[in-house]
This record gives sequence, structure tokens and C-alpha cells, in this order.
Amino acid sequence: MKSFDLIIRNEPTSEPIKIQIKVGMRDFSEVKLYIPKVNGKPSVLPNHRWYVYYYFRNPNTGKMDKFQDYCKINRYKTVIERKEVGTVWVNAYTTLLNQGLNPFVEASITPKVFEEKTYSIKEALQYAYDNKLGSWKVSTADDYRVRMNVFLEWVCVNKLEHEDIRDLKELHVIAFMNWLIKPLPKGRGVGGTSQDNYKRCLSGLFGKLVKDKITATNFFLEIDTKKDDPIKNKPFTGYQVKEIRDYLLIHDKQLYHFIQFVIFTFLRQREIIRLTVSDINLREKYLTVETKTKRKQVKKLVGPIVNFFEGINIADLPSKANVFTNTAKFEVWTASEKSKVDHFGHRFGKVKTHFGFNHEYGIYSFRHTAALDLFHSYLKKGFTEREVILKMLPITGHATETALRKYLRDVGGMLPKDYGEDYTLEF
Repeated sequence: MKSFDLIIRNEPTSEPIKIQIKVGMRDFSEVKLYIPKVNGKPSVLPNHRWYVYYYFRNPNTGKMDKFQDYCKINRYKTVIERKEVGTVWVNAYTTLLNQGLNPFVEASITPKVFEEKTYSIKEALQYAYDNKLGSWKVSTADDYRVRMNVFLEWVCVNKLEHEDIRDLKELHVIAFMNWLIKPLPKGRGVGGTSQDNYKRCLSGLFGKLVKDKITATNFFLEIDTKKDDPIKNKPFTGYQVKEIRDYLLIHDKQLYHFIQFVIFTFLRQREIIRLTVSDINLREKYLTVETKTKRKQVKKLVGPIVNFFEGINIADLPSKANVFTNTAKFEVWTASEKSKVDHFGHRFGKVKTHFGFNHEYGIYSFRHTAALDLFHSYLKKGFTEREVILKMLPITGHATETALRKYLRDVGGMLPKDYGEDYTLEF
């Protein structure tokens, strides 16, 4: 420790005041990340190892000795990843040195606080699932859990469940994705859209693992999948709607009311089964519902829906009771959203069988039917196409005019007028 004296004369006395000021020298240097380079660029070649280093004063010699730690940085494959991990370790060592770390003293603070925990493939995926769970809806959590478990089943069959997550290779991921679309019994026999959904879910989990530095690469991001062409539910004709109505009023009154909600509120099936008594404001004639985008949406109660609620004493019902259940009673239905939707889908399956409708028809067909009916009804009343679109936007819930126009085109609503007389060709 160096020092020097500062002398101050205190006037008018001639006696000086002597103050000794000590100037201390740091016992350690700045912590840095060593980055090997080739032709001036960072290198990740096998013999070019990255490490964190600093200098600390040797108490015996007074000289600064170099200390370095590879910190497992070289497990990571890219320059970006190594820089990110290296920066974390630089900050960690800087904090430890400032708090008393002394590499010459065994009892001082040690960097074990910052040691990496290793995860097996099974442990890592469960960690990712548990830590993302709070940001998901129940339906999303169920979807991720099912697809994660299918992947873990495949991992177990291939005796990989206890392997370090960082030892999972791209070839393993490719093999799993190929296994998904292989026909039974050698594969799972899923379609292109389902395979893409597996990729989406597992990529989300591995993205969390990469972000938390548990593994280095999200291989699922690099996998190409092909979605199936979606099957569009065909709209029903007016005659078919009337026949279905008459049938349901006799054989399944609750399903009749369920479909009324599809037609007159434009809610999806998953949104309808979420409805509880507390979501209904009969006095102001509106309901609130959690949509697929997780935001609450307000829907106007009109005609038949108002009549439905006025026919029951809703004020005496429990606020958490579901509007639609498997018992036709207003009570809390604790099943999963998927099983609730499937329940009403199976009930409508009996209707399809009765009338001979094929797989192109479903409950969702009524939403398309309702959109076409409104569209043509407004046109007949003399509104321009743009005016019709603007009137329908708050009814259907589409975010933009473009989205609604595309939807109407897809269900056959925006067909051109008869243009046969406009031709000049003779054929």
C-alpha cells in the first residue's frame, strides 16, 4: 500500500497540520473473455478454446498472476452463443472478486455458486414446461403436455431419457420428426399439420432451454415440415338449416341452443364452452368471452340468444356455472376444453349420420352459413360491398376488412355477378 503526506498550514498559527493519505492498489484486474481469432474473426474451431481470465496479486511476490477458467463455454457451437455465455461468466467473476474472492485463499468465496446444473433430456423438458406453464391457457398447456409426452415416449424407447440434454443431436430430432409421419405400426402415422404442431410445441420448449442456457441449440427451428391443406367446413343451405333445426328441436334441444350461439354470436365452439353465468349481462344485452387470442371480447346478445336467457332465471344460478354442459344443467363442468368441444362434436355427429352429411360438414359450418346469410342479406338491402364489410366487422369479430374479405371468399361469399353477357367472344 503506497502513501504520501499532505501538509496543510492552519493560519494564523504557524503549526502545520499533517494528514497522511493512503492510496490503495487493487489486488485484481478487470475480468475479460478470451476470444481466439482466425484472420481477425472469432473462431470456434476445436483447438481454439475460449475462456474467462483475470489477474490477481500474489501475496508472496506482489506480482499479478493470471487465472483462467474455461467455464464450459466451449460446449456451445456458435460465436454468438459463446459470447453470451462468456459475458455471463465475466459478470459472475467480477461480482465474486468484488465480494472477496481470493484464488490464493481456499476459504474465500468460490465460483461454485455459478456452476451449471446438468439436465437429462427428460428433466430439461419438464423444466421448460413447468417454467412456461404460467403464461399459457389451460388448452395450450394440455396441448404442450401431450406433445411433450409423445416425444419423451420416443426418447425412452430409444434409451435417451437419461442423456444430457446438451448431447441431444440434430439427427435425433430428425429421426423423431420422421417417425411421427411414418404409418403405423412403425411410426405414429400423423399428418403434416399434426407434425407441424409437434414442431411448434417442442420448439417452444427448446427455445426456453436455449434462453436459460441449459442447452445451446433449438434443433426444431431448423426442421422443415409440411402442413396439410386444411379441410374447410362447407356452409349449409337454407333448406338444410331448416331440416337440422326441426330435427334438433325434437331430439337434442341443448345442441340446438348451442348452434344458435354459433350463428347469432359468431363464437367458436371452444369459446362457447368457456361461457359462464358471470359472463352474461342480460340487462345491457351483451356477453364477454375469452377468445383464441386470450383477450376478452364483448359480443352483443341478439334475438334468439336474448330469448334463451330470458327463458331461465339466470340471477339465481351460480356465477361460475357453465352455460353449456354435458348434463344440460347450468353447473360447473370441470372437464378439459378439448373433451368439452369433442362432446358437442360427437353429438352433432349423430345429426350428420341422420342426414348423411360427410366430413366436410361440422358445427363450424353454421358460422360460415351465418356469415353468408348476413352478407347477401345486406347486399339485397342496397348496401355497397364496402358498407356490408364495415357492418359485419363488429359482428364476426374479424380484426380487419382484409381478413373478413378473405374469410368470405374462402366460404364462397364474394362470388362475381353474372358476367356472361360481357363477353365479346363467340364460341
